[in-house]
Amino acid sequence: MKVLFLGYGRMGSAMGEAWLGTGLASHVYAVDPSLPASEQAVVVSNAAELGEVSVDCIILAVKPALAATVLEALPKHLLTGSVVVSVAAGVTLPTLRSAVGDSCDLVRAMPNTPVLLGAGCTGLFAEAGLPEAKRALVSQLFQAVGSAWWVEKEHQLDAVTALSGSGPAYYHLFSEALAAAGVALGLDAELAKRLAVDTAFGAATLQRQPDADLAALRQAVTSPNGTTAAAIDVFEADGALRSLVQRAATAAAERAQALSRGE
Repeated sequence: MKVLFLGYGRMGSAMGEAWLGTGLASHVYAVDPSLPASEQAVVVSNAAELGEVSVDCIILAVKPALAATVLEALPKHLLTGSVVVSVAAGVTLPTLRSAVGDSCDLVRAMPNTPVLLGAGCTGLFAEAGLPEAKRALVSQLFQAVGSAWWVEKEHQLDAVTALSGSGPAYYHLFSEALAAAGVALGLDAELAKRLAVDTAFGAATLQRQPDADLAALRQAVTSPNGTTAAAIDVFEADGALRSLVQRAATAAAERAQALSRGE
């Protein structure tokens, strides 16, 4: 498989290297005027420099405001028969379709930053009629850098953005706050950070076990009248934590909807 990135950067580079390393991609090309040539990919400043190269998959990773313009400027032979996967936040499939006509298939993807380490989580949506072979191809690409999940309706990508797209920042913030609490309780700052980080890693590892139940995992640590129960009681008082998380996720989803409207 030959893959073309429109825009590259750290995330694109990480994905490209993973795909080459696993053999999913035989060639990776990238159009990015800001980057020098790469050992992992043929990097050019203009798609015309690729000549008559044909590709199977195009990853659209430019700023949302440039997405349609970049696609419209592509040589038509690059689009013909390919599947374009857009990771441009808020750019809807109708907008993309108007830019490419009927020359290719379209998918929207919402990966998150842990794809840099092969631990990403990506939400995917495609127009009706996407050939099964291309659906499987896109799944394979994003499963190579983490997990990949298809949603049934395009607007559900706003919820994906609110959970997994923006979600790493939520966990980073909680770890930051937990480490700060450790310092306030008398721990060295570096030790408090390590305890918060390693605890997050351990908890996530438990959550990823087959058939893990999040509520049951929490309850297993929460002995009646114990130290964990004392903390959980604070988090759960008047539904404080759950209400805050709901409000935060809703704010993120509403902002994603606004981006889709060009606001």
